[in-house]
Amino acid sequence: MGSVALSVHCMFAHPVFQIEGTADWFGVSKDGDATQKWQRKSLRHCSMRYGRLKPQVIREMDLSSQDNISLTSTETPPPLYVPSSIVDPLARGRAFRMVEEVDGYSVPQTPVTPGAASLCSFTSSRSGLNRLPRRRKRESVAKMSFRAAAALVKGRSLRENATLRRMQRRSFTPASFMEEDVVDLPDELDTSFFFLFKQTLPLLLSVSHPRPLERGWRKAKEGTPGPPKVPLRQEVVSVNGQRRGQRIVVPVKKLFAREKRPYGLGMVGKLTNRTYRKRIDSYVKRQIEDMDDHRPFFTYWITVVHLLITILAVCIYGIAPVGFSQHETVDSVLRNKGVYENVKFVQQENFWVGPSSEALIHLGAKYSPCMRQDQQVHDLIRDKRDIERDSACCVRNDRSGCLQTSEEECSSTLAVWVKWPGHPSTPQLEGRDRQYGSVCHQDPRICLEPASVAPHEWPDDITKWPVCTRYNTGNHTNLPHIDCTITGRPCCIGTKGRCEITSREYCDFMKGYFHEEATLCSQVHCMDDVCGLLPFLNPEIPDQFYRLWLSLFLHAGILHCMVSVCFQMTILRDLEKLAGWLRISIIYILSGITGNLASAIFLPYRAEVGPAGSQFGILACLFVELFQSWQILAQPWRAFIKLLCVVLFLFAFGLLPWIDNFAHIFGFISGFFLSFAFLPYISFGRMDMYRKRLQIIVFLLVFLGLFAGLVVLFYVYPIKCDWCELLTCIPFTDKFCEKYDLNAHLH
Repeated sequence: MGSVALSVHCMFAHPVFQIEGTADWFGVSKDGDATQKWQRKSLRHCSMRYGRLKPQVIREMDLSSQDNISLTSTETPPPLYVPSSIVDPLARGRAFRMVEEVDGYSVPQTPVTPGAASLCSFTSSRSGLNRLPRRRKRESVAKMSFRAAAALVKGRSLRENATLRRMQRRSFTPASFMEEDVVDLPDELDTSFFFLFKQTLPLLLSVSHPRPLERGWRKAKEGTPGPPKVPLRQEVVSVNGQRRGQRIVVPVKKLFAREKRPYGLGMVGKLTNRTYRKRIDSYVKRQIEDMDDHRPFFTYWITVVHLLITILAVCIYGIAPVGFSQHETVDSVLRNKGVYENVKFVQQENFWVGPSSEALIHLGAKYSPCMRQDQQVHDLIRDKRDIERDSACCVRNDRSGCLQTSEEECSSTLAVWVKWPGHPSTPQLEGRDRQYGSVCHQDPRICLEPASVAPHEWPDDITKWPVCTRYNTGNHTNLPHIDCTITGRPCCIGTKGRCEITSREYCDFMKGYFHEEATLCSQVHCMDDVCGLLPFLNPEIPDQFYRLWLSLFLHAGILHCMVSVCFQMTILRDLEKLAGWLRISIIYILSGITGNLASAIFLPYRAEVGPAGSQFGILACLFVELFQSWQILAQPWRAFIKLLCVVLFLFAFGLLPWIDNFAHIFGFISGFFLSFAFLPYISFGRMDMYRKRLQIIVFLLVFLGLFAGLVVLFYVYPIKCDWCELLTCIPFTDKFCEKYDLNAHLH
């Protein structure tokens, strides 16, 4: 201890050591490097303690350091070692700060290595080193429980999920904000931070400190090769599938797109185990990265519309009997003969928990007799008019009422059948007796509006008589068919508009449309009542073609709506992120219209609702996307087989009697053609790009030809294909595919 103290005392006692030590301590030594170092430490301390320094102070300090370098060097350094091209991709702020030249030398404005500290790093950095770190808030129990449940759903254990969270919380240097400098590197190049740091450490040290740089110049002067130039560039790294230790280098606008839909993958791609190949051309990679990520506005809109319409339909029209067979209701009802009869009402059950078939038709379901003049319905109306032309008013003898009926249904002992011209009350037309009539409570002689004068003369055919809107106010006309009390008026029953002269009680029991103002079935238009919506332009010709797309917004019940919502919030939402709302809405609506049009041709008398054709058109988009990305997928055949099995199962499910398989088939075909024309694609070269542009035109023309052919078959040349119904229902039993009309049967 004594010897050590003595040596220290002797050293400080020497005047030279004493002066140099004190000068170094206070930063006034004659050594320029020590003085420069002391000043930089002082300014760094000031910037950390009191905030950002003035720009001129920083510039003067940097210039003085460069002057020191130029004075200590014996010769002008060669331009080979000027570090102006070296950039730091890990620096904060702008990724590539341009350097400034001062007196022919490049002056770096930012630190070029994560470990190097300079004035610029404390003054120009946005990280806020002079601020205390923010204390992290502890997570709540609910949030931790939700995170654990999400980890279990994704198939990860709680330990793996915690490890992943710790990796995501690590502090990495932010990426570059300049997209024009982003390029792709080969797959075999290691892009980890430690590899780049190890390769560039010698050169980075030469830029950070003047003395190593000076030694490098001297080595160059002596002929010794200096450190090699290593150009640093950025690599585009996908957000999904981050590996441990990999740099997060993505543009800022993609950081917020957390659910970007990768081309060729998506949600269904994950279910079918689609993966990219290990080696993909950079040209294809760039196209995949440049794919836009859209917001699923159409999916949200159509889902809200479906929910609202379903809720309103159930609230207004109620719920039909739930089941898979027929529902029969029997009651004693007052009918035409003035006595009560047991009547049975047969109604098809709805297993979707929703309104009845009549209500769905009234709401706008796909139903051919409301969209065109159906030959079967037209023949029923014509036969009814032929029978009504020979009818007359049956007046009961006990004055209990009268009813328009045929001679067979009017009892000759209990009533009088007032038939022209054999009855004394027969009126004349153009000097001769009328041959048809009479009509209960209607006669040209007592009707004031329209009066039986030119040009409103009532013809001899009673089926062409108008509805009388104003009668003569006299109580007694001495005409038996006028002075009696009418007990039956026209009632439209069933989905085919069957008209019957009956009582209001019976009409209400059969859930028909009773016409209080008319006296004959020929004076009412039952198909207008059955179809609802807008009235026909010509009452004899139905023209509600807009049911082709209106039925896409309807559902048969609550369960049907929930199935559609689940499909749309998964498959449709996933594809809309890739294609955008405009493209996906065109495919969705046109596929649904084509499917409904085909269903109206082959199943004309079934009221069908729902976007079944649209949904199968969206399923076809998955196949088209798989075909378009076939070359970049690792195992495309496996994904194709899985997707094909799912679609074939759905087609097989459509063979049940209550599901429309024609809408599924033609919706899938039209969606397949439209997807080639409207879905975005990536090209694998110039020839492939020309081929895909040509296929857009070809498939669009094919779809237009398919749609035009279906329109011709529906409106111009209607067909009737009995065996075609096997595509939508296979009759395993005698009544498995039987169709039921809403008719009344005596019990």
